[in-house]
Formats: sequence, structure tokens, C-alpha cells
Amino acid sequence: MGARLTGGSACPTLVAKSGAGASACQLFFLRLPVLLLAMAGALAGQSVDIYSEFSRVDPFGEIVPADRGVGPREILSPAVARNAWASFHVVITAPPATTYLLYVVTNPLNACRVALYKEHFEKTAAGWAPDRLTELTRLPDFGAIPDPADGVDGQTTRAYLLDLWIPPDADVARFRLEVQLKVGTWVVRPMEVRVIAPRVPDLRVATEAVLLPPVSSGADAVALGVLSDYQGRTYPSPDTVRAIIRRNAVQDMALASRMDAAVAGPEALRRRWEALKWSGGSSASPHPTGAERYLRLRDWLYGEAQRKPVESW
Repeated sequence: MGARLTGGSACPTLVAKSGAGASACQLFFLRLPVLLLAMAGALAGQSVDIYSEFSRVDPFGEIVPADRGVGPREILSPAVARNAWASFHVVITAPPATTYLLYVVTNPLNACRVALYKEHFEKTAAGWAPDRLTELTRLPDFGAIPDPADGVDGQTTRAYLLDLWIPPDADVARFRLEVQLKVGTWVVRPMEVRVIAPRVPDLRVATEAVLLPPVSSGADAVALGVLSDYQGRTYPSPDTVRAIIRRNAVQDMALASRMDAAVAGPEALRRRWEALKWSGGSSASPHPTGAERYLRLRDWLYGEAQRKPVESW
């Protein structure tokens, strides 16, 4: 049924050919709740989340079975040693045919070095898991779901690896980092990064091949393999998620080597891991389970390292 505008008021009247009239403003406000609900539903289908390096996420937004625990750790205010890396998964979930812009910014801008890698999924017997990495050379990154490069049927999630490096002479202080996603509007996930006094010795990329557990293994298997390589100072080229996890575990051991051997020597570390692995701990906050159990050891190591005077690092 056709209609025409009539009247000179600020709220004109739609006059139908039948002669019945209704206020355009009245119709708009009657429909406004429906429009708002539709917009909210569209935005609710899009999210950006941050996970620890030990919680890999598949192309459908689920944590890889081998990494699952009671619940992933909340990434709000991570501690990072100086001359060290900290790595996180940035996970974007949205309906099919969604395009987006992804950006990462720190305040201050020179607080740390930021690298962002696109994660590529690999099919395993237990399902898909992210592993191969492609470093992005410019930000923001323009992406689409599903990712045409991966060719995963029904994909609703894309994953990135966010890699932060803290300079050796960084101030012992805090800075803000934001992961920003634009899909029609901006969605921001902030973190407060806490730079602590301990300083990790210099590491280098290995010149020989480094054997890593299969992709289907839990993410912690890569890190735990380093407990027997206490004096190692080399890590594989950071071109896979597993290589990044191993590198970060190598720096944990390098930090431990600068501490009292009675506290953090090879045997002491192994005993500590066995005690932490099953214990509930004394903290009132929930302790990580699944592959994130390794974070208990890192938390303990950072805590012990901070007992040394700042100037001794």
C-alpha cells in the first residue's frame, strides 16, 4: 500500500491511500525497540577475547581439547620480566561474512615491542588446532570470517598470537595495552602489563632443529620438556605456537638459573612442579588447570625472583 508525506509539523503524518493516517514519529518509536534489539543481537555475535599462550582456540571458538581445564585464566594484569617475552592468543569470533579491523596499541607507545602473528589451523585426530604463524608487517589488520586462506568449513573464529617483548632496561612500572576490534563499532579489550624487576639473560635462536611435541599434545607439554634443559639458552625460530611456548619456557629456566640453586635449581624446580601440579595452593583465587597448570610454576618463579633486591638484577 503506497503512502505520501503530508503536514508541516516536525513529526509528519504518513497518509495511506485508504485515507488512514499514522504519525511517522509514532511508527519510528514503536519500531525502535525492535531495531535496538536487532543491533544488540548483531553486536553480541562478535567478540574479541584474550587467552594465555596455553589456551589454544579452534576455528569454532572452543579451547582445544588437549588444553582444556576448569576455566581459562583471566588476562587482566599480567606480570612480565625484563628482557623477556609474554605471549597471548587474541581470538575473534563473529558470524560468517564478517569483516573487521584489528589493532594493538600501548600507552606509552614505546613501552614494549609488539609483534602480532596470524595463527593458521592444523587438522589433528582430535580436531583443529592453531600452530603455524605468519607475522603481520602492518597494523591494523584487515580480516574476514571465514578466513579464505585456511579453508575451514563453518569457521566462526580467527586467532592471532600477540607477542610482547620488554626491554632489559625498562622501568619497573605498569603500562596499558589495548586490543581493539572494529566491526561496525569499536570493541576494546584492555590489559595492564606489570613490568617486574627480574631480568632474563639473553637468549638466541637455535641454529639446529629443535624437536617439539606434536600439535595434538597439550600446550604445556612443550614447556615441560624444557625442565630437563635447565642451562639451555636457545629456542626454535618463532614460526609456530609451539615454538613460542618453548621459547617462553626457556626464558623461565634462564631466569631460574640466576637465582639460588637451592630454591630454583633443576632438582628444586622439578620438586616444586610436582608439588604445584596437584595442589590447590594457598591463594583464594582459582588455580589454573589443564595446560595452564604450567602457569603455576611461572607464577611461583616470578614471585621468588622478586625477593631479590632490584639492583641485583
